Amino acid sequence: MRGLRFLACRLAGLAVMAALCGAVGPGPATAGGLDQAKAALTALSAEDYHEAVAQLTEAMDSNELPGEQVHLFLVARGYAKAALGEYNAAIEDYSKALDQKKGYVAALYNRGNAYFALHHYDLAINDYTKALEFDVKDARVLNNRGAAWFKKGNLQSSMANYSMAIEAAPDDPDLFLNRGKVYEALGEADKAREDFLQVKKLDPSAKTPLD
Repeated sequence: MRGLRFLACRLAGLAVMAALCGAVGPGPATAGGLDQAKAALTALSAEDYHEAVAQLTEAMDSNELPGEQVHLFLVARGYAKAALGEYNAAIEDYSKALDQKKGYVAALYNRGNAYFALHHYDLAINDYTKALEFDVKDARVLNNRGAAWFKKGNLQSSMANYSMAIEAAPDDPDLFLNRGKVYEALGEADKAREDFLQVKKLDPSAKTPLD
């Protein structure tokens, strides 16, 4: 498997980054929390996750952030903790975020990734499934659920998830690579080869078992 798809906190436009950039309005009442949130954004962008955790913790402890936005900061801190390999601590933050905002997809998705990293595949699948209730064609989530089913040895469920992901994102070579490896595990060499050839068609530089 090529691996899980993670919420990339450095990319503009994602909800977590929007929280750090704009959820806290300017003004004397929130200046401290806003300054720390901005420092956390800078740290996340630089992949300085220890600093990001510290700044996000101070920002939330300041009680100067809007209560309705706290779940976004919790997910950002959870992402930073997961990047440090602190998966149980990350899960705690994602769970707190879900207490604040039930069904928040970024928290479900990333908590599923943390469970996956801890080899808790059933819990990961459960979170991915809940996330898919909000968007049944989210290729990232389908890819990760397919990977979890593969780890559990349920190749048919893994195949179904990768196939749905490909239907949603037919230009993504990683999805064909992952499905091809499931076909390999099932002993369907011809179908695996078709998927690996499609990987090369979409990305000639990609490495496949055909190389």
